[in-house]
Amino acid sequence: MKRLYLCLLLTLAAAGCFYPPTEKPVADATNQITLALPFDLAWEAVHTVIADNGFRIIAEDPNNGIIETQAATGFSLKDADCGELRGIAAKYRAQPDAGSSAVYNFAVKPQGNEASVVVVQAVFTSSLHVPMHPMRDENCLSRGTQEARLFKEIEAQAHKEHRPEFKPPTG
Repeated sequence: MKRLYLCLLLTLAAAGCFYPPTEKPVADATNQITLALPFDLAWEAVHTVIADNGFRIIAEDPNNGIIETQAATGFSLKDADCGELRGIAAKYRAQPDAGSSAVYNFAVKPQGNEASVVVVQAVFTSSLHVPMHPMRDENCLSRGTQEARLFKEIEAQAHKEHRPEFKPPTG
């Protein structure tokens, strides 16, 4: 009986536990920028950045200014917090799986005639293997690094966007 009890205790001790991320989500005020561009040019700037990053467009609705994209590659611990795993004697940060996904939702909203607000929200998902538990998908908490990088690229592209100039025909 003692042997059975000891085996049961060791099995329970060997079983892993998962603890979700403890960081606070990125503040709403930091996930948007205002561009001094009308809606159509801001929309083009966002599309250029999406293409430059090799994101695949999943869905897009120009009437509501929404674009949902997916990155070709996953993400790293610098991009998102996937929580903590604990085993027998160790605890460690949950590493994103090789098949993890990074989805970026862009929203472009007009703010008057000559300005637009761009919002970027990243959703990171990874399969985690907790010892003695089946694999499961977990949403990881964004650290805001990818959103900040995308905002810099959008702002840089916004400075390049302009309307074509009319030149009267010569001759």
